[in-house]
Amino acid sequence: MQFERDVSLEGLNTLGVTSRAENFCRVESDADWLAAIDYASSRGLGITLLGGGSNVVLGEQLRGLVVHPVGDDIDLFERRGDDVLVDVLAGTEWDTLVRICNQRGWFGLENLVSIPGSCGAAPVQNIGAYGVEIAEFIESVRVLDLNTREFSVVKSQDCGFAYRYSYFKGPWRTRYAIVGIRLRLSKTPTVNTSYAALAQTLENAELHAPTPVDVLNTVAAIRAAKLPDVRRVPNSGSFFKNPIVSGEFAQHLQALHPDLPVYAVDDGSAKLAAAYLIEAAGLKGYQDAGCGISEDHALVLVNPGRATGAECLALAEHVISTVQSAFGVTLDIEPVVMGA
Repeated sequence: MQFERDVSLEGLNTLGVTSRAENFCRVESDADWLAAIDYASSRGLGITLLGGGSNVVLGEQLRGLVVHPVGDDIDLFERRGDDVLVDVLAGTEWDTLVRICNQRGWFGLENLVSIPGSCGAAPVQNIGAYGVEIAEFIESVRVLDLNTREFSVVKSQDCGFAYRYSYFKGPWRTRYAIVGIRLRLSKTPTVNTSYAALAQTLENAELHAPTPVDVLNTVAAIRAAKLPDVRRVPNSGSFFKNPIVSGEFAQHLQALHPDLPVYAVDDGSAKLAAAYLIEAAGLKGYQDAGCGISEDHALVLVNPGRATGAECLALAEHVISTVQSAFGVTLDIEPVVMGA
């Protein structure tokens, strides 16, 4: 492995902001991880972990040592009846994992196809789409304690998974590096079509008994039609979380805005569609300083003009304040802010 200085990170964040790492290295093996810690410790450097860069907003300079996991290992660990346990390195591309598992007859992840980013980043915000969250399939997460240099395994139930959240995004953010994940998938070709838009698209295609590959291909097509391709238009995917409010407040808003999508949550609260709120506030397609809200999907912040991370965050604050004024609802952003 190599340690480099003053490295451009423009190609390592899908939002395409200009950013440079004061120090940088790529890690794959356990020995690489330990060498990175020793390098940083011997020089008094802080460590910043940067995976696929699909859910981050970077500042113009990241000080200390930026550690970028690489590698593409996907290994069958164990078969347990119809279940399979699959070990994956943190640097493996998430979309590649989903497609390979489907090809190998290891099912469950199909609804999460075409999500950019790395497997190590997937548990951090408990990625989810089309009625499925990654927490449903995580058996455990292998981590490295950045303070003690010890590797350990954290069981799924101990990760604090919630909507777009885990302890790795909260109190463990600077403590642990995710080295790999173990997934529990199924050899039984069952599918999840609980998400209304997915079910309707399958029905329209006359796929009345869809297979896992049908679901994978359909979700991929829906995402391609709705979301801008990061290879053509820099973006960080869904930038705003769907807000959760009390059931009573949701009913109040729906009485004023009958078209507002509202989804019941188990504890009696309700999840609102952030995209609806942003579009209804007149911000779909809004542009400023080179970045803006996508004309195709109001949840997506695009950066065709290569605005800085600070400028992207300023635009997000404008969206948040406008929606707050219009609806009394506070939006939160999904991406992790690094050095901005």
